[in-house]
Amino acid sequence: MKKHFALWLIASGLSSSLSAAGDVPATASSLNLTTALKATSPHPTLADQTQVLGRLVGSWDVEYTTFAKDGTSSLRTGEFIVEWVMDGRAIQDLWIVHPSGDRKEREVYTDLHWFDAKSRTWRSAFVDPEHGSVARFTGRPVGNDRYVLETPDFGSNQTRWSFYDIRRDTLAVRGEVSNDEGKTWKLESEYKMTRRRAN
Repeated sequence: MKKHFALWLIASGLSSSLSAAGDVPATASSLNLTTALKATSPHPTLADQTQVLGRLVGSWDVEYTTFAKDGTSSLRTGEFIVEWVMDGRAIQDLWIVHPSGDRKEREVYTDLHWFDAKSRTWRSAFVDPEHGSVARFTGRPVGNDRYVLETPDFGSNQTRWSFYDIRRDTLAVRGEVSNDEGKTWKLESEYKMTRRRAN
């Protein structure tokens, strides 16, 4: 029951984010949901955990590079939008990949992140509505400029997403997989992000 409710919340957040972006016709109910979902600041109970993901809040321009098995790479552009939600107890992000090549529609994904006080880790749920998949991640900071999310939910491989070189206006993300329980990792994607400033 809790899992289904969490997935409903994520889907609702995705719908509200899209409405706010102007890609889905806004209605009175979706505007109310958007307003109710978004928070202006983190909840005070997060205390020192606020900056773990809080420094990602904002809008970013992204260069997405993916690496094929034969070593070739492809480059696409997009956006990464991050906001506090649910009274500041969670953070939601929206990944957008712009159309390119034969792809006529954009790709859209979302994550919901929340701090688990019992395990002292960040939990995340990643939703890919186009392909009907959901993955659960466990995240933790590594040093001052890296944040790592891991999941076993993508097939038989262990998947790791590392946010690294986190600065005020730039950061990067590596997507890696391991077939030997984390002893070695293979790079599958790398994203370079630049914070978008208001004009």
